[in-house]
Amino acid sequence: MKKTIYFIALITTFLIVSGSLFKIMHWPGAAVMIILGSFSFAFLFIPLIILKKFKEESFSKDQIIYSIGIILGTVLGLGFIFKIMHWPMATILMLSSIILFNFLYVPAYFISRYNRDELRYSTVINSVMMFSFGSILFAMFELHI
Repeated sequence: MKKTIYFIALITTFLIVSGSLFKIMHWPGAAVMIILGSFSFAFLFIPLIILKKFKEESFSKDQIIYSIGIILGTVLGLGFIFKIMHWPMATILMLSSIILFNFLYVPAYFISRYNRDELRYSTVINSVMMFSFGSILFAMFELHI
């Protein structure tokens, strides 16, 4: 399983980085590489990571929370790809995943892990970092209300 994950990660990274370089240089094939890399990340790599997490973790609550966080991160990544490719719904994908991440996922993560003494310190640090980065991403949106 590890070799499969590493291979898919390598191919996905190569496709996204190469596609981004091709996009910057306006070379043909950029869109195909970005789309293949992004969708292989979202629909091959991420499910394998979730499956690996389910096998590793002993607490079922942690498995669910990690899976939700990974899915929200995937939706955010797909929103970035939609934005790069100038496809519709990009802003909605990114904004909804950031809002759900900041105001639902981070508190759920904090509450589920803070009660365990051995995880208390790392939980506080991780929660503050996640909320800070999510808030920075949220602040970058220009909301026309």
